[in-house]
Amino acid sequence: MQSEALSNAQIQQGRRQALAVVFGQGLLGVIVAIACLAVWGPRAGMSALLGAGIGIAATSLMALAMLRHGAGASAQRVAWSFISGWLVKVGFTVAVLVVMLRSSRVEPVPLLAAYVTTFAGYWFGAARASGRTQQRTMGRSG
Repeated sequence: MQSEALSNAQIQQGRRQALAVVFGQGLLGVIVAIACLAVWGPRAGMSALLGAGIGIAATSLMALAMLRHGAGASAQRVAWSFISGWLVKVGFTVAVLVVMLRSSRVEPVPLLAAYVTTFAGYWFGAARASGRTQQRTMGRSG
């Protein structure tokens, strides 16, 4: 059974999508942090920044695991990288959230609110990157 190798264009597309996701997470995380700062003060704002940072770092770890291969990587190799990256992401996220939530210096609600917001950033960034990719593909064929 022969695996199909990924092209350089596919790898570059994946990297652009990963950057769009991280940017979307960062943008929404900063918005939540500013809102928490305005409503509940500096400690809540900083906690929200930490929550967003956890989500961004976890996504970045997974993206690095998946996209570390160059052109010619087999789809199977990338799939294994996805699985291992996901496991590292989950382990990292749980460990850091446990440490942060045990700290008396962190406000749990803003931390978790900003972390959960990074999920929306993930989908927002992925949808934007996907839309750009579809426009490029349609522009080439039409």
